[in-house]
Amino acid sequence: MTTSDNTIQVTSLPNLAEILPYLLGHYPDDSIALHAPGPNFHDGPTMTCPLPEDPAEWQATAENAARQFVAYAHDQGHNPDQGVIIYLCREPRPGQTPWDTAALLAPLTDWLTTALMEHRATVLQTIGLVSNRWWAYECPTEGCCEGEPLPFPDDPTSVTAQMTRLGRTRGPRTRDIIKEFRATADPAFLKDLQTAADHFNWRCATNAGRDATLALTLDQIDAAMSRFRDGATALSRALTTQLIVGLQDDAAVEAGMAHAEDDDLPHARRLWAYLARHCAEPFTQEAVPILTLFAFVAWRQGDLIAARLALRDAITTDPDYELATGIHLATIDGEDPRDWLTSAREGRAHRAAHLQHAVEIASEYRPTTDTTAVRYREALDAATADYAPRTLTEDRRILAQYGTVDIIDGALADFRNGRPQLMDEIAARIILGLQDRETRDAALSSGEESDLPYERHLWGYLARRCVPPHTDKAPPLLTLLGWVAWRQDDTVTATHAFADALDIDPGYTLAQILLDGIRTECDPAPLLATYREAAARFAASRADLDTL
Repeated sequence: MTTSDNTIQVTSLPNLAEILPYLLGHYPDDSIALHAPGPNFHDGPTMTCPLPEDPAEWQATAENAARQFVAYAHDQGHNPDQGVIIYLCREPRPGQTPWDTAALLAPLTDWLTTALMEHRATVLQTIGLVSNRWWAYECPTEGCCEGEPLPFPDDPTSVTAQMTRLGRTRGPRTRDIIKEFRATADPAFLKDLQTAADHFNWRCATNAGRDATLALTLDQIDAAMSRFRDGATALSRALTTQLIVGLQDDAAVEAGMAHAEDDDLPHARRLWAYLARHCAEPFTQEAVPILTLFAFVAWRQGDLIAARLALRDAITTDPDYELATGIHLATIDGEDPRDWLTSAREGRAHRAAHLQHAVEIASEYRPTTDTTAVRYREALDAATADYAPRTLTEDRRILAQYGTVDIIDGALADFRNGRPQLMDEIAARIILGLQDRETRDAALSSGEESDLPYERHLWGYLARRCVPPHTDKAPPLLTLLGWVAWRQDDTVTATHAFADALDIDPGYTLAQILLDGIRTECDPAPLLATYREAAARFAASRADLDTL
């Protein structure tokens, strides 16, 4: 057998054994490799499949590999009944000799042969490769073709010598390729990563929070790329952890893919590999989108081997991650990665425009994250400890309702008079009082349009104070703000506010009713009339307080 230019002679079993890394472009550590030679030896389909560490899983692995290879060969227009060569590659584990390992691999020969024959494929040879030695499992002579060293490079008939004369080198080993992106554990870093993940989760509790977090992540991706363009090889621990968790958002991954222009490829590859190396157990799931970004860049560079190895890790960790499986199939089908890049750039541009608008809207009511957040949290902590509405008698509950409404009226008077600030204790008292739904209903905007700006300002001001762990107190504030915005014909802000209230509490009925009203283009006038009647009844019942 010869290669396509008829200059490399593959005429013996030793040649067949040593050509594998030239055939694949790399040496597949701990793998099954299948090759169906074409008219010239290296023509025809080739596939590798990793061998699990546990031999108990090998039979299922072999049967699945055989089935996939036959299907792939047919897709490539090749009929595998013309012959398949099997390579079994594994390095000895501690305490094993090469002969022990070769014996452990032997059953794979029967499993693969049987499975291939069931799909009408013929096995030409099965070669075992262990510790630079080769075994030919098809050889019927006992003691023959067992553990022979691979040909030495100075043997003029060896494939290595022939390739060297042509200026070609062996492909790298899998274990060396994956060092670029495989994670190594750093307990201190992983603790910080857990903290960043927790922070990410509470920031993304609402649509507004998700949009703000995504906007931050996109800025961080740009900043990290800029640093790597300037020659950086590492990032601060804070930025590293924030990028890893931020890239769990599909929109952030799409933005990351857009950084795959020709000039950016080496820098992007180093960045994604750097981040992937920080995703050790128990954060291997977080590595999946990052490995996919690395694979996309490697694909753009024409490095299909590194791309497929990274995708293999990603898909093994999360078989349902559609972007990884999609890119993997695209590399097999010969698609042009530039088409994917164009799509990613368009998606990033569209997302950026949406985010700018969404973040501007949500800034009106999104919980603050600056230094005042600590003060707001402490005020709500203290008020919550003192305020226990479930222990109130019915009379006390009614008094509390009117008390909250009176405080709200006073706050609105301050806002009208140009004093849009409240004492922390007062703000916390209003927030807690509005958790009572009858009080919230009494506070629904039903006054004149001239009061709407002040009401909207108050509800946004109070909503921004609902910082973690008190975000669960925001739905009434968001609903009140959304209703005011709707009255002002600002259905965009209203929709966002109602949706965020429902993100926090999916069962918050009033927010759902009002959101449905906007979506069905309901006229708010009948609702306003109803709320005005309710407000009048609430005010009229104040006379009953004298009997309590």
